[in-house]
Amino acid sequence: MYEHPAERRDIWALILAGGASRRMGQPKLLLPAPQGSLLKQTIHQALAAGNVRVAVIAPESGPLRREHTEGLPIEWLTTALAERGLGATLAAGVRQLEEHHTPAAVMILLGDQPEISPEAIRQVTDAFTQIGAGIVQSRYDDRPAHPVLFTAELFSELMALDGDAGAKELLHLYQDHLYSVRIPGMAPQDIDTPEEYERYRLKVFPQS
Repeated sequence: MYEHPAERRDIWALILAGGASRRMGQPKLLLPAPQGSLLKQTIHQALAAGNVRVAVIAPESGPLRREHTEGLPIEWLTTALAERGLGATLAAGVRQLEEHHTPAAVMILLGDQPEISPEAIRQVTDAFTQIGAGIVQSRYDDRPAHPVLFTAELFSELMALDGDAGAKELLHLYQDHLYSVRIPGMAPQDIDTPEEYERYRLKVFPQS
């Protein structure tokens, strides 16, 4: 079903940064983290993997700006459809990457998961390169979670996503083509609320 990944180009990590931060009450991806902000922390985790190119997709109008990632070797993408939900943001990001870069695969990361492991990203990417599965997903001790990678042959279906459902339906639809990579430890947590951010802050800034 799938062409060998070596026949196409780079693998991209697409960081979704289109959320409205309603539960946080302020732009959560700009909150402080060791690398400057939650968004920059997630970007640094992806770059540290060393085997993916990195793109961020953010709302066309909103608090996040390209200058918030100044100096980082990433592709900055925007969409006017972010308010329609995660699926619409994901679709817009994949469409822009396909138009300009023709990736071999796109790995989905969430901007509000700053503790995503570079090793998890590396292992998922390596599994795709070696096996060529249609979908590669990390599976932690507690559950499957991000990162999850989709081959280029599924881009048309990713680009058809809308609303806030994300790609979960595709994971179910193509479960026979899904390869799981075992990652030790617990799945990375979203930071959605002030309480969740406070727990993260105390962990990474213990002296504050």
